[in-house]
Amino acid sequence: MITYLSIYIYLAVLSLSEIKLSHDKKFFYFILLFIFMLLFVSGRHYVGGDYVKYLYWFEYAKLFPTKGFSTLLGLNYITIISQTVSLEYFFFNFLCALIFISGIFKFLNISNERLFLLILLIPTMIYVVGLGYTRQSVSIGFLCLSIYYWSENMNVKKYIFFILSVLVHISSLIFFFILFYKTYEKIKLSKLYILSALFIIFLYIIFIYYFNNLSNLYSVIGLDVKINIQNSSFKYLKFLAHILPCIIFIFFLKDFKKDKKIYPLYFFSVTIIIAVIVLMIILKIVIDKSSYIDVMADRLLLPFLLVEALIFVRLYSIVNLEYKFLFKLLILFYFGFMLFIWLQFADNSHAWKPYRSILLESYSDNYNTFEFEQ
Repeated sequence: MITYLSIYIYLAVLSLSEIKLSHDKKFFYFILLFIFMLLFVSGRHYVGGDYVKYLYWFEYAKLFPTKGFSTLLGLNYITIISQTVSLEYFFFNFLCALIFISGIFKFLNISNERLFLLILLIPTMIYVVGLGYTRQSVSIGFLCLSIYYWSENMNVKKYIFFILSVLVHISSLIFFFILFYKTYEKIKLSKLYILSALFIIFLYIIFIYYFNNLSNLYSVIGLDVKINIQNSSFKYLKFLAHILPCIIFIFFLKDFKKDKKIYPLYFFSVTIIIAVIVLMIILKIVIDKSSYIDVMADRLLLPFLLVEALIFVRLYSIVNLEYKFLFKLLILFYFGFMLFIWLQFADNSHAWKPYRSILLESYSDNYNTFEFEQ
């Protein structure tokens, strides 16, 4: 726990100090941050809820290259590349982390407060997703690139990285709106209704002809229905954490509308977050075996952590207070408090503790191998 909190607190203090640096020094500092985050995520050893499962799949893919991680095959290509050049599991993690961290740092360029935005992404996006969910982290890395190129009106790159994101993890489909809306575009109800109807019909067809049932859908999302999930009493706090930025957006709607360039990103993200949470509540009421509904909703909402952090950063810039330092401190304390609650009380957080790195410890030659029985 100390490792995670120390990194967050150090960067938070650095942000609060508001040290003024030249452009070259800022660039050099972010290069160092990029290298550190890349090694931190890729160098983990038996850290994260899915580490052993991905190690198993990595060895499984040696025997069956076109199977393993996903029926969409996206992550399998990274596995094939790793094994073609005889790289071990650590280097597979390195390639995945490179895509993820590169996407995150590209996404930071959307905001003028890059360090502040990065700090807010650390507890959930870097620690939980980056260290815990390898396949979805790669997908989010590609999605970050797609969102950035969307914000710069680079349509070809936007489509390419969006498709790559979906091929790795199908949950990225929920960001379909960036394909049909441009920056600075006004939200017209007629277009909104048509696209929403077409998307719902598309999802229904995919579900019927590709997944056929909830068990298959759970499998593609990355959930094991054979495991009985025991959630703590804090399991719904994460959904309340999703609701808070939505409330902030609605309350300061006029101010967010002034940010015309990426207003569509705010609008659709908040709309979909609320829709997913409402749908989750309804499905848990009407479906008998619904133990995985909230888990699937949580996975679907993970990419929106990017926009939620962006909302808090934007809030800091639009609120006119005499002591903005205290307001920034309050936001950093809130995210730090969420990090502490997760580390201390989440049922699965034990898989992240303590943080261990291949780069800092000495292991036997077979530290990243898995005995696989054919």
